[in-house]
Amino acid sequence: MTLKYKHSILLVDDEISITRSLERIFRKENYRIFTASSGKEGLELLSVLEEPVSLIISDQRMPEMSGAQFLEKARKIFPDAGRYLLTGYSDMDAVIDAVNRGEIHRYLTKPWNDNELLVQVRQSLERYELVLENRRLLELTSTQNKELSELNKNLEKKVNERTLEVRQKNIELEEANKKLEKSFLGTIRLLSSLIETLNPELGSHMKHVAQLARDVAEECELDGKELDQIEMAAMIHDIGMLGVSPGTLLKDEENMGEAELKMYRQHPAIASICLETVESLGKVAEIVLCHHENFDGSGFPNGLKENDIPLGSRIIGAAADYCDIIYRWPKNIKYISDKARKYFGPAARKFNFTEPEKMIEEVAPKIIMLGAHHKYDINVITKLLKKAGEARSFEEEKKKQDMWISYNELKEGMVLARDLRLKDGRLLLARGMKVKKSSIGSIQKLGENKFINNRINIY
Repeated sequence: MTLKYKHSILLVDDEISITRSLERIFRKENYRIFTASSGKEGLELLSVLEEPVSLIISDQRMPEMSGAQFLEKARKIFPDAGRYLLTGYSDMDAVIDAVNRGEIHRYLTKPWNDNELLVQVRQSLERYELVLENRRLLELTSTQNKELSELNKNLEKKVNERTLEVRQKNIELEEANKKLEKSFLGTIRLLSSLIETLNPELGSHMKHVAQLARDVAEECELDGKELDQIEMAAMIHDIGMLGVSPGTLLKDEENMGEAELKMYRQHPAIASICLETVESLGKVAEIVLCHHENFDGSGFPNGLKENDIPLGSRIIGAAADYCDIIYRWPKNIKYISDKARKYFGPAARKFNFTEPEKMIEEVAPKIIMLGAHHKYDINVITKLLKKAGEARSFEEEKKKQDMWISYNELKEGMVLARDLRLKDGRLLLARGMKVKKSSIGSIQKLGENKFINNRINIY
């Protein structure tokens, strides 16, 4: 009996150990695996396959033909297939160039995490299925519309029957599109978690900004799609800063050297270029590009002003600055008092310089208000400070209800009061996430194998 495979995957690497490692990862999945040791061999294999492959994973550094060059050619043979590029940090320029031309959908750095790779591959294959299903439904709708136009006007009953059928198919198509959009949001959330794993400081900052930005967008009475776009943009608004030194990330612009400032001011454009290659993320890319524009036109990269700046960008710009003060300022009285004097001069004496966290909570809203009409849209920051105040009150109330439990006591629906991380610092689940039934067994196994601490903080 011939085994029926749902998807086929092509693995291309001149190192056999790499393709074997990848094959072992996918062994329990219902995938048909093809391998090739070079780009040339991979193209020859693709040209003779009777059925299309769903996903291609290729190494970047190979003799004769790089991974990016191979994927560009492979795209012409199977344009719908997902394309992953295995690369090291030293190949980042080639990766960005390949993303810009649309040859790859995602890049993976060596070494990869097996479980995260499996999740990414499953999501890409789900997206591949949705794309094919969309096409099928579009072709079906087109065919039925042609049939409708050819029907005789006297066949009213038949026309009505066909019309109902077309309407049903259109509903299915709309549902498929909604699933595709939801898949994008899920992918961006996964990317955000991966960024936090690679760069905890940057990833944590963007996650805080995303939470506040969505709250502010809801206060602005935006609809579901716009809310998702703003949240996605906020979750990765500083992705162009990946690879920048931690020291530069924590500096104010006025404290950066000329080279640092020049590099810093490119990060919105870098992120936007990477995102806009995906058509459905065009609006997200625009929001990310403009999040450093100032309300009076003094920002970058294009000097936009007032309502020419997308509302999502105005929200994220203000939310990012507020979160920077609340979460990234050192809890150091001298640092905070020096900052207060810088912004408020002699008036800074009225602040209570005794408890660092309360000092920051007192100073942050006033600093944001100083930027009204110059840096920020007053309507946006009014809503932002309202939602931030509500969030602080909510967090303070929740802190009264948190408790420590053993990982063996975890139950479905519990909410994490602190990030759940592996002992080496990698993030598993972020603070505020509900524990799902499907995750409990895996968390407990990690605990039994000493990969996480015994005690977990929950609400």
